[in-house]
Amino acid sequence: METQPLDDVFAALDAQIQQQAEQKMKAIRSVATAHRTLTAAREDFARTDADNSRALGAALAEAKDAGFTDAELKQWRAEDEPKRASRKHGTRRASRATKDARNTSETAEPALKAVSNT
Repeated sequence: METQPLDDVFAALDAQIQQQAEQKMKAIRSVATAHRTLTAAREDFARTDADNSRALGAALAEAKDAGFTDAELKQWRAEDEPKRASRKHGTRRASRATKDARNTSETAEPALKAVSNT
């Protein structure tokens, strides 16, 4: 059985590891560049979109001041424009008399009635 000198084995391992590291660095540089480009494009779009949205809002407000109704301007509103929150209906509460009757039956105390002195 022939054995290679350790220096040759280490040199081969070193070359293999070096090659793998270079491939990884090349790949991650490509990923970083693509990510930077995408992020910059999205930020540019977000700024432009915000400017356009503000301009549309101002134009719609001007049109409404000129006499247009919301219904007439509906087709021109942006789809992603925040909508008015709908009213939330609260839970129905029992009337005060029912609450008083419940309280007195639980405590076994007679309900007090308002007395007029006039």
